[in-house]
Amino acid sequence: MKDTIVALATPEVERGAIGIIRMSGEDALSIVKKVFSAKGFDSVEPNKMYLGKVQAKNFNDRAFCMYCKAPKSYTGEDIVELHTHGGKIIIQGVIRELVACGARPALPGEFTKRAYLNGKLNLAEAEGLADMINAQSEAEVNQAYRLMKGEVSKGIEEIKNVLLQASANIEVALDYPEELLEDTFSPTKKLLEEAMEKLKELYDSSKQGAVAREGVSIALCGLTNVGKSSLMNAILKDERAIVTDIAGTTRDVLAGSFMLDGVNVEVLDTAGIRESSDVVEKIGIERATRAIEGADLVLFLQDTSLPESDEELELYDKVKHKKHIKVSNKGDIAKYPRASDIIIEAKNGKGVQELIAMMADKLELKRKLKSPVLTRERQIYAVGESLQAVESALSAIEFQTLDCIVVDIKTAYSALASLTGEDVAESVVDEIFSKFCVGK
Repeated sequence: MKDTIVALATPEVERGAIGIIRMSGEDALSIVKKVFSAKGFDSVEPNKMYLGKVQAKNFNDRAFCMYCKAPKSYTGEDIVELHTHGGKIIIQGVIRELVACGARPALPGEFTKRAYLNGKLNLAEAEGLADMINAQSEAEVNQAYRLMKGEVSKGIEEIKNVLLQASANIEVALDYPEELLEDTFSPTKKLLEEAMEKLKELYDSSKQGAVAREGVSIALCGLTNVGKSSLMNAILKDERAIVTDIAGTTRDVLAGSFMLDGVNVEVLDTAGIRESSDVVEKIGIERATRAIEGADLVLFLQDTSLPESDEELELYDKVKHKKHIKVSNKGDIAKYPRASDIIIEAKNGKGVQELIAMMADKLELKRKLKSPVLTRERQIYAVGESLQAVESALSAIEFQTLDCIVVDIKTAYSALASLTGEDVAESVVDEIFSKFCVGK
């Protein structure tokens, strides 16, 4: 690419301490020399910051300038960065001057697209970079970082190598059919089974990606007046729910959220479930039932100041099929202890931190967030297509149909190649980078 692009690399604001203007292309250095001057800059050294003067059409500014020489740069091309004061007028004026001197405004994601086209990162890593920028939780940042630094790509390469070995076995058998039999089919089947297991593991990781991206929900369940609202307030460390001694205070599903191991957790305080003739309370109970059924984890609260009732046992029977924790509340005034997972005092917060730790363990957040995951529909589709092709190849081995086996293996390989960008349509590449911000 011979043209040189320019854009603001920092967020556009009315006023800011610093604005970073980035240029990339073979003319980046010659263009910046027309607007920036500093001692020693005529014989500029790469990767060194120079303090000098930047001259726009109608004003000057004091600025830093740094030059990164190709191919040792983010894009693989010559890159220049100007660090000016962050006023909007200053930045716009400097960019206009750079454009007048020969640069052109960059398109969204064009810097990273050039990095991809110049082999600085593959398509999956570029998507990880975009995911990091757009992350809404720490868990999303961590998963996007694994994708960006190539952990998913490394796993893909391992599977592709296995498929290449399997394909080579079949190709040899096609060329020398008299030497076929078990010497070909047995090792090829093992290779395909290995690839299938790795693909399944990677495909299943998309569910873990959903945990980081969408978070999890926890429903508080129990009879009326067992302390659900008090527990919600204690978990959120906020007076989110109204707490009274009157049964049936909560008549709808209240929601609040907090971060747990970097994951957004939505806490749902549900109406106490009991028989009721009150129309409003009945609607609340119906909504509570739906919220409990849809939750990732249920906290089943029991009031240990009262004896266990048939109503409580019946309610537990309705939720015990869900992933749940049995919580004995009002431990400070307990008269009727229950068999439970933890005893707490929601009103004063005693035992709540231990309960939160138990929630993280029950949801297996650390395990789910530990391994690299697929984060986008394009990635999930590609791995699913590869998995389907490998399963088809394994079926073909049973019938020893060589042509079908090799076609399926090539389909599986091609699907994985599209994930990292080796075999993908230009329109797909353009679509991916168009979602980036300008300047990245």
